[in-house]
Amino acid sequence: MKRLMKRWLHAACLLITAAALVACAAGPKLVAHAFTFDGWNDGWANSVDLLEFQYGDQYRMVQRKSKDDTGLGYRFGVNGDMPVGSFLQAKWRIKESGEILEDRVDLRDRLPADMRNHQVTFAIDGRQLYVYLITPEKVKNWTKRPTSRTWHSEFYISYEIYLHNELNVQIDIKGLIALRTTDPSNTPPRAASNNHFYLAAA
Repeated sequence: MKRLMKRWLHAACLLITAAALVACAAGPKLVAHAFTFDGWNDGWANSVDLLEFQYGDQYRMVQRKSKDDTGLGYRFGVNGDMPVGSFLQAKWRIKESGEILEDRVDLRDRLPADMRNHQVTFAIDGRQLYVYLITPEKVKNWTKRPTSRTWHSEFYISYEIYLHNELNVQIDIKGLIALRTTDPSNTPPRAASNNHFYLAAA
């Protein structure tokens, strides 16, 4: 009887260990990147109150909500190993009118496959939310001013991924150049205008 009990306990331990290993394998993939926002440097702190934000996925989220409806402040940042967010959601109030708006952005097709050392941030312009991807690549020709609504673009190559997805446009352009280089027959038609040539829309 004791021998049978020992075998049963041994089998139970093996099952528990196997279940734990499966759970770990099915857990979130952690990637070193950052999620931040800065309403003061990006210029929206004087016009809106941020009431709520979320960045994350089904496993773990960066989430804050204003309990007294006065706002969450205008700066936040988290950096380190964490799951790449599948969405970003923000809720804000326009100070002048009191209008409350909310937007949720699906990030699954907007972020690169490799998010290491990248940063996700957002800016608010009145009734519109904008989301940006900040790359670790520094701007070579410093212009002393941001090239987009986020101050990060003054120092790092940045892409608007919402409202418009500039990152996918860059990927498409690089793919088109590579395709034309490897197979000249795939060159798209050109339209002439005032002695300047433009790629015709596909």
